[in-house]
Amino acid sequence: MRDDLSPGHRFPDLTLPAHDGRPTRLSELAGRYPLIVTFYRGWW
Repeated sequence: MRDDLSPGHRFPDLTLPAHDGRPTRLSELAGRYPLIVTFYRGWW
């Protein structure tokens, strides 16, 4: 695991496509508020 992905460290400000394909940064979504990012595996 990367050292910067440890509990207590700031999560990288990723840029991901929104539902309309426009690139969106996590910091844009969160603004000044805390953000929880959840990853899971599954099949829909």
